[in-house]
Amino acid sequence: MRDLYTSYPRPILWLVPGGTVRPAGGAAPVEVAPFYLSKTPVTNEQFEAFDPGFERSPEAPADRDPAIGLSWEDAAEYCAWWAEVTRKPIRLPAGAEWEHACRGGEERAVPWDDPAAAGEHLWDRESSGGRLGPLEAKQANGFGLYGMLGGVWEWTAEGALRGGSWRTPRAEIAAGARREAPRDDPVADAGFRIAKSLR
Repeated sequence: MRDLYTSYPRPILWLVPGGTVRPAGGAAPVEVAPFYLSKTPVTNEQFEAFDPGFERSPEAPADRDPAIGLSWEDAAEYCAWWAEVTRKPIRLPAGAEWEHACRGGEERAVPWDDPAAAGEHLWDRESSGGRLGPLEAKQANGFGLYGMLGGVWEWTAEGALRGGSWRTPRAEIAAGARREAPRDDPVADAGFRIAKSLR
């Protein structure tokens, strides 16, 4: 008998409205269709439902802390498993989708005007004290998503990491920030969100 997906701890999918994102670096604008994105990165307890042998990071050990120390392959395998469990087309967000969601309906690359106020929005090197704090303790962005900037680097479908982490200097954090890593390489301060197309 097939397990009901409601028997597993599951990410909350949040509807991100469509729009146009103008990527950093002068790239051509990209139209993004409405889609669903998890409100926070996948947590330890959610990832452990897929991989019971997963070892939590001592820097993010609580049930609701993001699962970190993951490779792109780990994230993609979780998406494939969760798609099978839910019978829904779960996937990693495309880079343009991620950046559009991160901007939260605004043109600017960060949601604060005064850098001194940034600590209200994110955990970064200046605000974290060297440990990842609860993402929902900070302000949600304009689309109601938590921790899109800072918190943890997030894998996207193309294999790039986006958004920065609690270890990243504030000056390097922006919606267009990205980092490359081999797809099979676990990254100590990286996690991921799941996405689903609206149609």
